[in-house]
Amino acid sequence: MAFGLNVLNVLVFARHSVSLQRFAAGVLLMLVVVGFIVYRRLQIIREMEQQQANLFDALNSRIVQFRQLMRLHDYVGVVSLVMLVITVVVVRFKDLQAYLNAPQSAGNWHLLVAIGVALAVVGVIYAAFVVGKREHQRRYGRHLDQLEAALRELEDVS
Repeated sequence: MAFGLNVLNVLVFARHSVSLQRFAAGVLLMLVVVGFIVYRRLQIIREMEQQQANLFDALNSRIVQFRQLMRLHDYVGVVSLVMLVITVVVVRFKDLQAYLNAPQSAGNWHLLVAIGVALAVVGVIYAAFVVGKREHQRRYGRHLDQLEAALRELEDVS
């Protein structure tokens, strides 16, 4: 219900701008993808808790799937940030163009500022990616590493 109301609010407030409608659609698509990732992650955890005939292979495959979902989640975050930047550039393109083409008496410092801002944005996106990976490693990675070590010991004993 709340998701539906948010969709309605976004469409009502963005009805006059096609760029904002596309951005809203992209955000909603990203929310659906993240929801699927979270759902699938919980499903894998439930599958790991169940008894299986070949427990060793089942747990190894679930660990691989879980790590793939963690990577996918990181990539979705980066794509979301890139999509936000592209939307801002598209919406403010005329302002950016006017800023870059303004008559300048002291050289091309406007261009240097724009390049600096672009590099800062890329740096922020990269930092968000690294922080997300560290958070996933802190939250899930060490448990998966311990489980993999226990499975390797079990394999060595067998």
